[in-house]
Parts: sequence; C-alpha cells; structure tokens
Amino acid sequence: EARMMAEEIGYPVMLKSTAGGGGIGMQRCDDAEQLNAAFTRVKRLAGNNFADDGVFLEKFIARARHIEVQIFGDGAGNVIALGERDCSAQRRNQKVLEETPAPGLSAAVRAELQVTAVRLARAVNYRSAGTVEYVYDDASQQFWFLEVNTRLQVEHGVTEMVYGVDLVRWMVELAQQTLPPIHTLSTEAQGHAIQVRLYAEDPAKQFQPSAGLLSHVQFPAEIDDATLRIDSSVETGMEVSPFYDPMLAKVIVHAANREVALHSMAQVLDATELYGIETNLLWLRHLCSLPEVQQGRIITATLGGVQWQPPTLDILSGGTLTTVQDAPGRVGYWHVGVPPSGPFDSRAFQLGNRLLNNDAQAAGLEITLRGPTLRFNQACSFVLTGAPIAAQLDQQPLTMHQIVTAQVGQTLTLGDVSEGCRSYLLLAGGLNTPRYLGSRSTF
Repeated sequence: EARMMAEEIGYPVMLKSTAGGGGIGMQRCDDAEQLNAAFTRVKRLAGNNFADDGVFLEKFIARARHIEVQIFGDGAGNVIALGERDCSAQRRNQKVLEETPAPGLSAAVRAELQVTAVRLARAVNYRSAGTVEYVYDDASQQFWFLEVNTRLQVEHGVTEMVYGVDLVRWMVELAQQTLPPIHTLSTEAQGHAIQVRLYAEDPAKQFQPSAGLLSHVQFPAEIDDATLRIDSSVETGMEVSPFYDPMLAKVIVHAANREVALHSMAQVLDATELYGIETNLLWLRHLCSLPEVQQGRIITATLGGVQWQPPTLDILSGGTLTTVQDAPGRVGYWHVGVPPSGPFDSRAFQLGNRLLNNDAQAAGLEITLRGPTLRFNQACSFVLTGAPIAAQLDQQPLTMHQIVTAQVGQTLTLGDVSEGCRSYLLLAGGLNTPRYLGSRSTF
C-alpha cells in the first residue's frame, strides 16, 4: 500500500510517524528500494518513541520552507489567525531560528495561508491556541498542509511580540470562561520579531548535548532600537542535567523591521555570556551572519550545508598544575582575604601576548609541572614562552618564543617543564573566560 501511494505521489517521498515530532524517524525515500528499507525501521522508531507505530507518506519538496500560522479558537466555531511564522532554519529537523512575519511571501500567499488555517480550525470547532503548519515550495510558491500542532509552541513568543498579545493568558481565560469574544482579540501586526534557541550542546562534536555547571551566565537587560525578551530560567551556578531537553533559553527581539531585528539579535548574542559547559551561542552568532539569513532565503536544508567549527580547544589531557592567568592578575583584594594572583613570570607572559599582538590583558595558560594535550577546533596561532618545555604539534617538535600556527584538528602535546620554573601558552586573541574581581586568573 505504501509503495502504491508513493507511485501516486511521485518520488522522492518523506516517510513519517503519525504520532511523531522533532523529526524522529523521518526518512526521505528516493525510490521503492529505499522505501522498502526504511518502512520497518521508521515504524520501529515510532513505536519505541511514541508508543504508536503508525506512518504516513508525503511528497518531498526540494526547496522547502516551513511556514506555520498561529490560530486561536473558542471551541464554538470562532477562530482567528495571528499571522504566520517562518521556521525554516532547522538543524536535523529541529528549529533553531524562527521569525514573523515570514520574509519573501506575496500578500496573496500570506492571506491564503491564514484563510486556509482558519477554515480548517472552524471545521473542527477548534478550542485554544494551536498552529497550522505548511510546507511551502520556494520554487513554485505553492504550499501544502503539513500538520496541526494542538498546543502552544516554543516559538509563540515572536507572534506575541508582533501582535501585542498574551496567548498564555488567553488560554487560561478561555478555560475560566472569562475570555472576551474572539473577534475582539484580533490585532494588526507591528514590526518584525526573531527568536533563536540557545542550547546546551557542543557544535564541535556534532551538537551532542552538554551537561554540567553553568559557572557564569549573563544576558543583556536591553538593546538599542528593539525590544528584548529572554525566556529562560538559567542562572550562574545552575547545574544543567543530561536528562532533559538541552534548550537553555529563547532569545527574542522585536523591532520596526527585519533588518533592525537581525542587527539587534546579533548585538544581543554578542553581549550574552555563558561559561562552564559547551553551548551553541557562538554558532548562533555565526548563523545570524549567513547571507541566506540576512537576505531571508533560508530553506529547511540550508543549515545542513553550513560548515563551521567553534574557536575552541578540546582538552585531551589536563596535564598537572596548569591554570588560566592574565596580567597583572587579581590584585588589591588582600584586605578582603583574596590573595594576589597572576602569572609567576609576568614578563615572559606579557612578551608572549606582545608577539601575538594580543591585548595586554589577554588570558593564557601557565604550566607548572606537566602541560596539557590540546586539539584545535579552528586554525590558531600560538606562542610558548617562559621556561623550556617539551612541545610537539602532531608529533613535530616546536621551538620556544616563536609564533606557530595550528590547523583544524591538529594536536598540541606539552610535556614536562624544565628548570623548575613556569612555562606559558599564549593563543592569538587570548582565552575567553569570565572575569572575576577584574581578572581571569585562577588558582
């Protein structure tokens, strides 16, 4: 039966779980052979994840956009639509960036999306908030029904910002039977809103979830030329568990137009600081700079082709007594019980930063006994200064006090420090760690 339907629809087709979400078990099939191979696997995944192994087929759209309409109904046949959202920026079928209104749609398509959503919801006397989702073909400028999400969605905040409403309040008032008549709630769209999802995940390791202690969390309180909304409960000192969804925050900006909203989002992300675990913060900053995002040309396949590595180091071995230091360090706090800290050999440390044209206060590593083993996730220049230390880059010996450039994936192995002093590893741009009492130095 599935093969007959696929022939009627025309390959390629998408095989999906009827009870699924988040792209779990979703499989593209380009011919009957792939459909045969995927059918049992998708049914098994659906059964394991959703206790329902039902599947369905739909036509695959090569240049697909994910467009959805926010609806609200009173259960008595009255329904309003609050514009559409573009949720095409997806990685592995998980939404990353959402915005409203959707860029690049004609007024006719925009109106038809909403009319169709309202007609569908009225037909079933839909009650409460919901989302009617569509696949939009960017090439033919046609759209097809995808599904209805009968709940409040993660991205509802961008709709609230643009339409000046509170969907959660409406849901509560509807349940209390105190909600005003639906037709009195509809408002006109004002400006443009964009949301990004901040996740506890490691872009350097195929975006695997990252758990642990958030030792520093800071979001900006406001932003120029835009309204800022941070939906989050994370704070400094919070432990991120491995047992739940890795989303840490929804960052939403609302501005007069899309250009200002994008610029403001970039400013917010630049001013956001998260430390202690790996997150997708730097990747989101990169995402906002992509031409496809800037120009509103994202399709659901766009992010799958983005090649990017974070400017980080993987610590393969921590060594013995290696600390982060900066110059002059943390001084002037003896009176409150905080001893001075900073590099033991301040001159060698500062000379290394000067060789790299770093800021004088850029942080580096001080190595006391045995150095760490580090792998570079981005190309990076570095200098070794201070006491002589056995050092190899991919097993090639290195010379002290010389600028060396490591390529992506290369491994720096630092051995024993000789002459009983300290050695230093300075990297171009320094190490990005939080300041505490004016310094990045650690004990």
